[in-house]
Amino acid sequence: MASPSTEYRKIFEWYLDGCRLMEIRDRLIAGGAPQKGSSVPRRIHWARSSIQAILKSAKEYAYGLKIQSRKGELFEIPVEPIIDIATYDSFREMRARKKTYPARRVHHDYLLGGVLKCDCGNKWGARTQKTRKNRKGVLVERKTTTGVYFCRQNHKDLVSPDCPRHIGAKKADDDAWEKICRALDKPEYLLSQAMDLVDQLRANASNLHEERDRIEKQLQRINHNRQWVITQAREGRFTNNDMEQQLATLTLQEISYKRDLSALGQTININALNNWEEKFEEYLADLQVGVVELKEAAPQTEEERHRVFLLKKKVIDTLVEEVTINRNRELNVVIRLDLQKILDQDAGLENLSPAAYSRRGEIYTRIPDMYPAGQIRLRL
Repeated sequence: MASPSTEYRKIFEWYLDGCRLMEIRDRLIAGGAPQKGSSVPRRIHWARSSIQAILKSAKEYAYGLKIQSRKGELFEIPVEPIIDIATYDSFREMRARKKTYPARRVHHDYLLGGVLKCDCGNKWGARTQKTRKNRKGVLVERKTTTGVYFCRQNHKDLVSPDCPRHIGAKKADDDAWEKICRALDKPEYLLSQAMDLVDQLRANASNLHEERDRIEKQLQRINHNRQWVITQAREGRFTNNDMEQQLATLTLQEISYKRDLSALGQTININALNNWEEKFEEYLADLQVGVVELKEAAPQTEEERHRVFLLKKKVIDTLVEEVTINRNRELNVVIRLDLQKILDQDAGLENLSPAAYSRRGEIYTRIPDMYPAGQIRLRL
């Protein structure tokens, strides 16, 4: 069986010969090429992203030096050079030639950018479409360009049967926005969920501080282990692959513990707050007023239209955790609210955003600042 170094050289050779990434993948699989181990089980053998990552590391493979960073500290790990400098220079030249900047680029605003998902497990991308297929199946130029959301899953064997593959951006944006507006028209459901959440948190308050101490000790242990692994690699006791796998495992553990610690800190603060219902109701009322004004907005220029979009996007980023789509192109919108951050801020006049316009003139939308994912969820 060939070593990974041999296969990496072939990847650069095929790429310089003009092979597409998926063609390179097919050749690697057909030849039974081994793939470097990973701390996380691989879902896809020789995934497109893995090949792209190898190409992006061309400089490291040419000069035999890998740079790692941990908490702002940079350190160098020597690795075996895999490609020669001439190959690296040719690769850089080809990469530079492939960068294109189209003339008269049309910019489209995508309301669901970063939140639309399907059963394939990927966030959808967005693109501008200038062509369409006619009745004969021939690509023809569109009279007007249009925006489209599409699934990023390129591996056909992993495409879900419930994935519609694409949807028009305007249809998806309008559908999701309508669902959000309907939810805010009846905020009492969100308020009842918040009440249930606070009651549950207060009932479990006795063990919160002990749990926080336990998590903080685990984070200290992870930090100590990380420094030990780095030291061993510098002294040559670990190979570069061993170091990467162990650091990746520690990083995953750290992320999990930090997520638990963050949620625990919010829980403790929630239990210390009083009169939270009044603040939460005021917050929902402000959102409701802002959304109503956005529904009534009628922008007359492209600049005004973009300002209205930015305010709608702010509402999406504030409220929406994810939007899922099924094979019938039906959207499910998951609303989430970070209760702690809502209660920590004063939903008053300082949060007004004078950035949308209507036929009557300027609109001051009362939309609070953006918040990260919270604990109160509503599926629409």
